[in-house]
Amino acid sequence: MESKNFIKALGEFEESKKISSDVLIDALKAALINAFQRKNGKECLARVDVNAKKGTIEMYQQKNIVEEVVNPLCEISLHDAQEINHDYKVGDVFETPISIDNFDRMSAIHVKQMLKQKITETEKQMIYDAYINKKDDIIFGVVDRVEKGGVIINIGNTFALMRTSQMIPGEEYRPGESLKIYITNVDKDSKGAQVLVSRTDPNFLKRLFEEEITEIYDGTVEIRAIAREPGERSKVAVSTHDDNIDATGACIGMKGMRIQKITSQIANEKIDVIQYFDEPELYIADSLKPAHVYGIIVNKDSKQAIAVVPNEELSLAIGKKGQNVRLAARLTGWKIDIKTVDTAMQEHLTFKTLADYRAAYDAIHAPATPEKSDDNEPNIIIEHLPEPEPRVEPIKVEVKPGVIQEPVAPTPEPAVVEPIKEEIKEEVPPTPITVTPMPHVDVVEKKEEVKKPVSRSHGPSKKALKRAKEELEKNSGKPASTLPIYSKEELEELERQEKEESQSKFDDDYDDYDDDDYYDDK
Repeated sequence: MESKNFIKALGEFEESKKISSDVLIDALKAALINAFQRKNGKECLARVDVNAKKGTIEMYQQKNIVEEVVNPLCEISLHDAQEINHDYKVGDVFETPISIDNFDRMSAIHVKQMLKQKITETEKQMIYDAYINKKDDIIFGVVDRVEKGGVIINIGNTFALMRTSQMIPGEEYRPGESLKIYITNVDKDSKGAQVLVSRTDPNFLKRLFEEEITEIYDGTVEIRAIAREPGERSKVAVSTHDDNIDATGACIGMKGMRIQKITSQIANEKIDVIQYFDEPELYIADSLKPAHVYGIIVNKDSKQAIAVVPNEELSLAIGKKGQNVRLAARLTGWKIDIKTVDTAMQEHLTFKTLADYRAAYDAIHAPATPEKSDDNEPNIIIEHLPEPEPRVEPIKVEVKPGVIQEPVAPTPEPAVVEPIKEEIKEEVPPTPITVTPMPHVDVVEKKEEVKKPVSRSHGPSKKALKRAKEELEKNSGKPASTLPIYSKEELEELERQEKEESQSKFDDDYDDYDDDDYYDDK
């Protein structure tokens, strides 16, 4: 064992483990003394002097100077000591140099083991001192490797262990990935990882709320309880002492921006923010959100409650696989049973509605209006007070035990309906139509031109009407401003005359035409 090489190795170890050189030197001294005592006896005394600058290690065996020696391993007589140096006296310590280079192999191994153990204990203590103040807090870590029993995360000076039970279901962790973790425990006695972390602890969610919501960080809004099923759903009860602040609204944020930042960091886990009440009835009813509670029965001695919900919201109140009511019971610390309104009435349960509880709560916690008083103002005497309005007696309803009855309004008296007077409008006689008689027109018939009339189904032609108009102007001597009015017989006669004239004209033209001469010429 060479002293210089040993001192050099301690320096390299100091740089890698970030352990002070004084700690390493003290560990070396203790290891050398223990190895010497192990070989020569536990009664033997020794002293080690290490000079890191010079790179030397000096070791001395010590013996007490006495008049009469009883144990030669740790004592020396005054006579023998004065032979070496006359200045010794009884009670002094006599030292003899020991060369550590002459240590045998077993002693060297023992020194190595003890030194390693001391360094490990020192390292654990350093980690403990560094992270004990960060317990119950959030830190950043980098995934180093994924093992069967959990994930090893590098947190700087050491590695932290996140066991499988502390991992959010459905999350996948890859080496080199950075993530937020919550320190649950710092253990310096274990052989494995000294820092234990989690992402499923309810306090991890609490720290995320403190990071993202200013009102919770400064204490304006307080988190009263948390119930969580990691990766699926959580319920957080909050309250505030400032009446001007909405506790649940401050946590949710505008358009849900604040709560969305938190859910994005825990695998989109759904979070219900609940208003905390000292009254268990209101607290339990609010914890069952998103279901609406109609009424509730509580037993404060056994801390059991029955929540009555509308018939159509039974499944919503219970939740998927009973998750909603289970989280509500864990949040409030009460045992909660869910019943519908129909079931409660069938079982004759007597309960108060939630509206009654809220009205009583608002009446107690309503801010009192301060009365203004001024001693300097004169007293005002009111001589005439207005007569009080007649008091309307409330309707008394007899309620059978266990049955909820709605108040019945009094039957209104039948109203007197006045007969409807129908306004009879005077009938207006129709306006008479004046018919102007048509002047008589004499039609001269030519007997030689009378032929069988041709029937028409489309009425008189334009030419017949024109001719009748001309004859009317001729006989009367006045222009016809309007079409004349003819009878059916007169119109047929005019049409017949028109037909004969056109036919006779066609026949005359055709006779003048010589067919034979035409074809002969051709």
